[in-house]
Amino acid sequence: MNAAAFWPDDPRAVSASRDIRASTQIVGQRVAGLYLNDPVVRSAIEITVSMLVGDGVRLKHADAEIAKGFNKRRFDPSEEQSLLSLQRAIARSWAVYGEALALMRTLEGEVSVQMLHPDQLERAKNEDLGNGRVIIAGVEFDAYDRIVAYWILPQSPDDPFGVYRPSQRFEASNVLHIFEREFPGQTRGISPLVSVLPVLNTASIAVDAGLKKLQVAALFTAFLTTPDGSDVFSGDVKPSMEPGATVRLNPGESVDLAEGGEAGDLPAFLKILYRQVAAAIGCTYEDLIGDLEGVNYSSFRGGALTARRKADARRALLIIDGFLMPLYRRWRAVEALRGNLSAEIEEPEWIEPSWPQVDPMKEAQADIDLVDAGLKSRKEVIEGRGRDFETVEAEIAADSFSRNTPKATAPEQEAIDE
Repeated sequence: MNAAAFWPDDPRAVSASRDIRASTQIVGQRVAGLYLNDPVVRSAIEITVSMLVGDGVRLKHADAEIAKGFNKRRFDPSEEQSLLSLQRAIARSWAVYGEALALMRTLEGEVSVQMLHPDQLERAKNEDLGNGRVIIAGVEFDAYDRIVAYWILPQSPDDPFGVYRPSQRFEASNVLHIFEREFPGQTRGISPLVSVLPVLNTASIAVDAGLKKLQVAALFTAFLTTPDGSDVFSGDVKPSMEPGATVRLNPGESVDLAEGGEAGDLPAFLKILYRQVAAAIGCTYEDLIGDLEGVNYSSFRGGALTARRKADARRALLIIDGFLMPLYRRWRAVEALRGNLSAEIEEPEWIEPSWPQVDPMKEAQADIDLVDAGLKSRKEVIEGRGRDFETVEAEIAADSFSRNTPKATAPEQEAIDE
């Protein structure tokens, strides 16, 4: 019996997932263009990358050599990009295209990660393979809705020497396809800026209109009339009114000035639009624009904490679960085959980047009070600041030993040196 018969109607047919598959490519192209040309979009993308990655997520392991071997390893095929660089590339790809794509390979006995353009996952690849097996937008599913393979084009769409070649099938275990699944059955991701593309277009029009208003305001036009229609400029074909000039008019003559109309409060209007952009990417308006007018400590901290909760959740989903966990398992397995590590692959722990402190003194005192009240451990505080607990403990012990060790007198020091 067909295993798919046990399942309800295919959830991948719901409108939200279908709309995403239909629009994700054009949305990614538009956001990529804005990233290069619009300073606000560039700020939004860079803030997203900074919030998700910071100074990088690092492996924490009881064996310091294992942690060092993984954290210092350059996993790209050319061995030029650090682990931090790859994390930033994945976060930026997600922010622009809504998804990140990479291949995990083993080259000369070393694990490597080859970053790919998301459009290399062939969107037009849609097939019914029979017995409940299907390919949707380049993602192959078995009868139980498990991803078993990806169909990837061999060349990036922006390859200057590219010629069309059919997509190739890669086992799912060798592919990193990272995106946030917002709907059941969703197979492709979409940029978080999709909802504010009309807003960004409106903001661009408003800025252009404001510039035109300034240009018009800089113009000065005077209409000089005389009762009998005589030429008061004595035949000058290009009369002008010089700055500071005094013009004497005859009785009955008058001057009318042409002025442009008011265009409203443009800064307030733009602030409304850019607040929507900040809401779409999950940061504060102040971080997006750099405008701290009227902000106090409480309001800024309240907004920052909400943004950090969103970023922490996305980091766990995209960077840790989507990228680092499968990469660590592959690296650990290969190192075990090479005889460098034991075959046992334990569940790793990660040290996440710390957040900048709004008021270091207040936040430090709050941590001290929580530790003293037994509501928080020193380990939690230290690792929450992006440091390894054991390393900090060793540093504190070394500092304490140095402070408590009496210094040798000059004759004693000479004897020690000899």
